[in-house]
Amino acid sequence: TGSGSSRMASTLLSNRAMCYLKAAETQSQTTSNNDMQQSLKDCIDDCTSALERLDDAIIAGSEDNSNNLRGKILYRRSKALVVAATSQNPDDDAKEKNLNRAAKDLLQLLSFDANNKEAAALLRLARTHHGKLGGGAGRSRISRSLDCLRRALTGTGTGDDSVANSEEDKPNLDPLQSLRILQGSLAEEVTSSAEDIGRRGGVAVLLQIARHGIPMAEKKKHEQLSPQTAEQCRIASLHILSACCSHDPFILKYAGRDTLAPPIVAQIVEEEAALSNNHHGGGSADVAVAAMALLVRLIVHWDRREVTRFFTPKILPDGSVEEAVLSMPMGGEHVSEVDGSSVCRVATAAFLWGSGRKNGSGPSDDTAGSSSDTRAPRAALDLLSAWTASDLDALDAASDACYAPSSSSSSKQSFRGKKASHHKLTAEDIRQMKPRQVATHRRREGEYQRNNMKRAIQHISAFCSEETGGLDAMLSCAAGTEDHRLRREVGLQIGRMMSVFEEDDDV
Repeated sequence: TGSGSSRMASTLLSNRAMCYLKAAETQSQTTSNNDMQQSLKDCIDDCTSALERLDDAIIAGSEDNSNNLRGKILYRRSKALVVAATSQNPDDDAKEKNLNRAAKDLLQLLSFDANNKEAAALLRLARTHHGKLGGGAGRSRISRSLDCLRRALTGTGTGDDSVANSEEDKPNLDPLQSLRILQGSLAEEVTSSAEDIGRRGGVAVLLQIARHGIPMAEKKKHEQLSPQTAEQCRIASLHILSACCSHDPFILKYAGRDTLAPPIVAQIVEEEAALSNNHHGGGSADVAVAAMALLVRLIVHWDRREVTRFFTPKILPDGSVEEAVLSMPMGGEHVSEVDGSSVCRVATAAFLWGSGRKNGSGPSDDTAGSSSDTRAPRAALDLLSAWTASDLDALDAASDACYAPSSSSSSKQSFRGKKASHHKLTAEDIRQMKPRQVATHRRREGEYQRNNMKRAIQHISAFCSEETGGLDAMLSCAAGTEDHRLRREVGLQIGRMMSVFEEDDDV
């Protein structure tokens, strides 16, 4: 079959890549550096082709047991890249590129084989070499940008006494430029860039900028940031945090309840909404929308994590579930679920965006912050959709709204793994499973559905309660807006919430 031939080709290419890697290790001692580099290049090319064939095999045959072969290929390619980076006389930028690619492969491998000691050791070696680089462009982009932002926050200036090696490393790098560089790094490759930002303490720096902006004392009076630039810095910080949180290991390692607490993010929206309602105008809808997008990322991560926890235990042929797997910790217990109080306050404030200005004596024009600005209410609808998702398909819809491949280099397999509904049985799954296994899976699926339905009802009830005032805020938003599309979207969201109660047998 097409699936079988693609898998066989992937296996053969992987084996040949191993031969090239062994040859390179031998040539490093017996022949010229050029021969070794050629063998390493051949190894890397074969591994890349092997991964492409393996992805083709999965698409053609829906294979689920590809991780063993994928892990071997990723390890061989990353080892070849590390050897290439540490060989004779490559320039710093070439070293940087190879070490970044190696780290990306190893992080992907460890995402499904966390106990692989060889991969973990190679990742530590790659990071050690990475840290020794002097002026490499990639390392400087992230570490120097964060250093500039720290200096900006402490009011010590953005200068750098070291020698500038590129246009982005010039001493006069300003905060917004630094943030744009971080965004560019994430756009090129989210996995390793997010890891680097988290490892270098970027979460605290970015969250401080998102909350308070850049202190005006950071520059001389005639060079102070304009209000527009200060707002752009806050928005960019939130976008960077949101992009980093699209990588689940980043959340587990760097976005715990003590570092990226949901109530702090919620406070940003509430403060902007309060400013939008005063008679003098104010409040940045873009900042509020970016903060709500970050909350959606955190909600979707938590929900997908719970789905994985629920469906990971393997069902044995007799219909029982592996107890050892059931008792295994998943990690990330320090990551707190986005609390209902924060979501309700944020959504309510967003639905009432600019209403105080319309009802008061202040100006009521069409500028950002007025009641005619529909960006914040629309973001609140996305937030509610994610928070009240009642089944696997609804969770996928919320996930699709905020997740997308970060770049052309993103693995098709890694993105497909973000789906929650892949836990549903296909016709091929049923043919391969014994009847007792199918029955156990059906019971587990039903139990998850019931639990998630109860959770969705609790969330909807909390939002619509008189104490919270969420439903009243939604209706006021629909009644007061002149945008008929927003009015329709609010009506659809209320209808979806009502349908959850209709589907529950206990209501």
